[in-house]
Amino acid sequence: MNWSYLKKTGTGQPGENQGNAPVLLEAVDLKKYFHVVSGLFTRSRATVKAVDGVSLSVIRGETLGLVGESGCGKSTLGRVIARLDTPTDGRIIFDGMNVTDIEGNELRNFRKRVQLIFQDPYSSLNPRMSAGAIVGEALGIHNLATGKERKRRVTELLTTVGLTEEQADRYPHEFSGGQRQRIGIARALSVNPDLIIADEPVSALDVSIQAQILNLLKRLQREFGLTYIFISHDLGVVGHVSDRIAVMYLGKIVELGEKSQILQSPRHPYTRALLSAVPVPDPGSKKTRIPLPGDIPSPFAPPPGCAFHPRCPYRMDICSTRTPELTQCEDGHFAACHLSGSDLPEVQVERLR
Repeated sequence: MNWSYLKKTGTGQPGENQGNAPVLLEAVDLKKYFHVVSGLFTRSRATVKAVDGVSLSVIRGETLGLVGESGCGKSTLGRVIARLDTPTDGRIIFDGMNVTDIEGNELRNFRKRVQLIFQDPYSSLNPRMSAGAIVGEALGIHNLATGKERKRRVTELLTTVGLTEEQADRYPHEFSGGQRQRIGIARALSVNPDLIIADEPVSALDVSIQAQILNLLKRLQREFGLTYIFISHDLGVVGHVSDRIAVMYLGKIVELGEKSQILQSPRHPYTRALLSAVPVPDPGSKKTRIPLPGDIPSPFAPPPGCAFHPRCPYRMDICSTRTPELTQCEDGHFAACHLSGSDLPEVQVERLR
């Protein structure tokens, strides 16, 4: 298979893009399968292909948005990249080093450089630990600071994310949802990571708080030179924070490109349907909603050919028998569809910017 779409458009040299920024992370044909055994008397085995041959790259300093419906495998992909789950197959290259099979101290050092922000800001925090202890825990694990220096660093981190020194002694139940997520962000920042994987970091928060957290993440990226993988089911949120966007469906990447390419000229029917579902704050706007019949297929029994074809309004006979590969539609823009972008019927969908 051609892996040219791993690199952002540029010189064509490995690990470089147009601005000569290095590739921080590459996932090459990454797979994660879960084997499930069911039945009391007659035992049967089934395989769930949660991540099925995903290849993508993340450029140092950028935000790669990962979007798709619940159950498409995006959170599992994030966990595999962070090596919280072991990949079934494929390779993970981080800063030029193959980290697919590392263990022990190498794995610990890798996890210091790759941190996660979780979806639920309450269940991801230990209710028996104070905010200061939660933020400072990793400093002790990685031998980065002790004593007064650790306390100073914790205070600095809390202040950086919009909390106060006095709040360090409070426990998670004493904070609001937005404040708890700020604690999670401070914890992720504590070990000076290169890459942060934010898994639905605002979906459990009120809309007004979502904007504050998103703006905080963007500010921290500028100040600390962070790289993000931002996972969400909301294309509107992803479009606000991302430089490039990858669209997942049933364990595969179906479209990948620059933010402007995905939001203004989507080339896959699934991306178009997601885009049409994004609310637009203009009651006079003419917008066509593209309904998708049924639910996402069961990962236990995915349909043959293109996994999206049972719900696709433009499906052809070939779609049910042949799986489309992720191919280039235009410079830096890739889609896995038997129809080219120009062949898709023109639909009036409100474009995001």
